[in-house]
Amino acid sequence: MVNIIYKIAWAIWFILIFFFRESSISKYIIVLLVIPLCIIAVRRAINAREDWRPIAEEYHKDLEE
Repeated sequence: MVNIIYKIAWAIWFILIFFFRESSISKYIIVLLVIPLCIIAVRRAINAREDWRPIAEEYHKDLEE
């Protein structure tokens, strides 16, 4: 469910950029929406890296032998 909300938030952000970037209020909304979206994206990337680290270490250990 969180993943769907995250994707919808990015879609809303792109729609705002394409159609509603003329007014100053929408510019503030675009900036305020992109900050948490970028923070969430970075945290998800770091968590994914940590999840894949044991698998990568095992794979590289097998290649060295």
